[in-house]
Amino acid sequence: MAYLRSGLKYCVLAALAVYGWIRMRLTSRPTLIILTYHRILPDQHPDRHFEQPGMITAPEALRDHIRLMRSVGATPIHLNEWLSKRTRGEPLPKLSVALTFDDGWRDNYQYAFPILASENVPATVFLVTGLLDTHRVFWPEQVLRFVTARVIDESAPELRWLLPFLPAEYSPRAPLTLTQADEVINRLKALEDETILGYLSDTPQMETDEPVRYILNSAELEAMAHNDLVRFGAHTQNHFRLNRIGSALTLRNEIVGCLRDLGRLERSAVPIFCYPNGDITAAGEQLVKEHYEAACTTKTGWNPPGRDAFDLRRFNLHDGNSGSPRKLFATIGRGIL
Repeated sequence: MAYLRSGLKYCVLAALAVYGWIRMRLTSRPTLIILTYHRILPDQHPDRHFEQPGMITAPEALRDHIRLMRSVGATPIHLNEWLSKRTRGEPLPKLSVALTFDDGWRDNYQYAFPILASENVPATVFLVTGLLDTHRVFWPEQVLRFVTARVIDESAPELRWLLPFLPAEYSPRAPLTLTQADEVINRLKALEDETILGYLSDTPQMETDEPVRYILNSAELEAMAHNDLVRFGAHTQNHFRLNRIGSALTLRNEIVGCLRDLGRLERSAVPIFCYPNGDITAAGEQLVKEHYEAACTTKTGWNPPGRDAFDLRRFNLHDGNSGSPRKLFATIGRGIL
């Protein structure tokens, strides 16, 4: 039975890969494919032990993706340039590909940027501006590192907030596995981000000799923007999920304040917004439309000429769904069925 399931899965992936490849090769109208990444980490990088697997892509896979997209005739282009050309009615390539990176991880500079430079491929990095030039990191990474590195003391008063979110099979004698920790992250998403951060501020963290910086700093932004290779869009000030914000002022700060922060990047900043976690509210969507020229969602698919600029579709890639040419083309094929 296991062999049958494995064989069936292989055939389905192969069929989807062929479908995706053919659709891209035979597209007859200007179409945009947006490939999305988060963290770019080598196979042996220690951060892989403390990160959600769906967030990670190997540098070699990124390079392969670029070359595979070129092999089907896709032309790499800046996201805002494709949108501007479309608005002005200028000729567009039959098939375009835009690379985007969410969150502004330091490893985008360390491992992705050299590949972008060597392949001469433009990209857009969506920045969480409140974390730039700091040693702060997003709450899921804080929780993941905490619960996978130590046994949780259930008697500790400062940890009582976490107990209802632990998996049922949790053993108080061992740290959580990465799979169990991922489940905790998903359960915690029922809370507001500010609530979680408040709990974490009272939670003892692991001691380190020196604080680790996970997010880009100003010098790295400047280097990436050199020769206009990388441009920067908005991903809120603190990565708060818009559907979990109760304050109208906080909502405005996350959306409009982020654009104001980007202003210091001058020509490398683009007025494109990216919704954290894909969460959208009517009030947040209105603010985005009032202050930006376009927005990226977490909806899967490609973008035909008539796609609403504030409803751009993307393919979120990671090692699990794009670690080989077959998986990459299957992921695209599934998304455009």
